[in-house]
Amino acid sequence: MRRIASSLRRPALAILLLAIGFAGGWLCAKLLPVGGDIVALVGPGMGANSATPAALRDQFSSFWESWNLVENEFYRQGDLDRKKMIQGAIKGMLGALDDPYTIYQEPQLAALTTEHMQGTQEGIGIYLRIGEGTAFVDRPIKGSPALQAGLQQGDEIVAVDGEQIAALTAGLDVNQANVAVASKIRGPKGSQVTLSIRRGGDSFDVTITRDTIVISSVRAQMLPGGIAYMKITDFKSSTTADFDETWKELQPQQPTRMILDLRNNPGGYLVNAQEVLGRFYDGAALYEQGGDGSLKELPTIGGAKVGALPLVVLVNGGSASASEIVAGALRDERPQTYLLGEKTYGKGSVQNIHTLSDSGSIRVTIAHWLTPGKSAIHKVGITPQFVVPYTEDAADAAPCVADRAPTEGQSTCADSQLAWAIRLLVDGKQPPAAAAAK
Repeated sequence: MRRIASSLRRPALAILLLAIGFAGGWLCAKLLPVGGDIVALVGPGMGANSATPAALRDQFSSFWESWNLVENEFYRQGDLDRKKMIQGAIKGMLGALDDPYTIYQEPQLAALTTEHMQGTQEGIGIYLRIGEGTAFVDRPIKGSPALQAGLQQGDEIVAVDGEQIAALTAGLDVNQANVAVASKIRGPKGSQVTLSIRRGGDSFDVTITRDTIVISSVRAQMLPGGIAYMKITDFKSSTTADFDETWKELQPQQPTRMILDLRNNPGGYLVNAQEVLGRFYDGAALYEQGGDGSLKELPTIGGAKVGALPLVVLVNGGSASASEIVAGALRDERPQTYLLGEKTYGKGSVQNIHTLSDSGSIRVTIAHWLTPGKSAIHKVGITPQFVVPYTEDAADAAPCVADRAPTEGQSTCADSQLAWAIRLLVDGKQPPAAAAAK
């Protein structure tokens, strides 16, 4: 049994694709096999199926009546797709719950999401930004075939293997478009894909050989003042190992302070959030609150400790679910820890993930979660002790981190939140508009 944490990412945010279509977003859940009594939706001409619990057979009569009417009377019989009809029925059932985190993922998207959370994929290694009839390179991944082929942030992908993006995504919603573009670009290691690129006024084709892409969810470097900077992009199955390996690599430089960057971290596996917290302290990681109000403590999971370093945790409105669990727990339980940035997203519910017999998946909300201090954050978020809006003013010069590069002629990057985190740790200087956390 494995729990996960994330929330439904809004289409306006960049989608990680590697060319995978990771949509459906921030979630807090468990991975479970299918089991127990379920309602079985089967072929036409049948009443309540024998697998349907007896108590529901009468209620399902109207469903099968509707099914049979469509089968017998719909005027475009050749267009009937029973698989889509069943998937639509599942989506309608979950939609009736009025819970945006209880969702169904079709098999292809479910497989892509699972692959993404494992931390390795086969593809070209890019983050894509999908719009209406458009696809752009949000950025290529360091060391990826895409980067080696010269793809740049902002490149528009006009076509894939000669098929226009506009035609490929016509009539699709954003999630479907993500999957369509991702599936077209990605493929087995050693195979090739040709992208038609528009960059400024230039148009050209580039052929890229796909490879295995390993994506570390932890990026780190030493900053002036003995500060160990560590950014967790999301909580994958590999995150704990990435964290431990990265922290070990920093040890020879003897860090005396630390910045943990959880900005724009949408979540991931809950167990990895518990394990990362276990690198900082032993105790409660969070509480699960059931529908009846009951509370269940979930502990940190121990490991080699970071030590009692002064710590600043950077958060913003893109920090959700598992990253909120980590930020809230560190605030509540660890001395010399300060949250700095902007209010977090406010995703405080827990889902079970079930893999269905069609290889699709269902995520079902089973509880809400609270911080160790029993603060609810669902639809509220976490307000950091030091509220600092993100700006890129010249006065906010800071070291370039997490693959950011300085603009031409500069040696630093402007980042007000990182700059204030450094000032707070090194000089004890607090931002002028500090707000007490609630």
